[in-house]
Amino acid sequence: MAKNKIMIPLNQSTLSQKILPSVERLFAAGENELILFYITRPPSAAGFGEPDLGAGYVQLPGDEPVMPTLHPIYASQQQDSIKAHVEAELMPITERLRNAGYEVSVKVGFDKDPVAAILRAIDKRDIDLVAMTTHARVGVTRFFFRNIADTLAQPASVPVLLVHPA
Repeated sequence: MAKNKIMIPLNQSTLSQKILPSVERLFAAGENELILFYITRPPSAAGFGEPDLGAGYVQLPGDEPVMPTLHPIYASQQQDSIKAHVEAELMPITERLRNAGYEVSVKVGFDKDPVAAILRAIDKRDIDLVAMTTHARVGVTRFFFRNIADTLAQPASVPVLLVHPA
């Protein structure tokens, strides 16, 4: 039997991770695959690398001063670095979920528009459900601050579980 694929959009806020207890309570480990989808802005390449002065290199008298390297740092290199950092940051969560019996994967999306990134990932990865937290803003604050969860729930082709943590 195929497992349900549950996407959990995350970012650097602690609010985004507060959906996890609800997911664990509502969805059995053996029947569901969890995809932790971390969304961030795309890097724009930093130009040229700065020297690593902490590497222990000591200049000898008469040496030329250490200058930035002459090779560029590409956006793809920055993306790889961000992916590795995100995987390391989420390691305690992924290990806890795996120990509970879930199949867990971490995916990183780079987009200026998080809603568009999530919608594309839903289609690309055949997601069955999106589970995420919401600020549940109302009134004037809802008008001025974009609520990604509410904006996503309308055009999504799959059910979206929204939880407003206490």
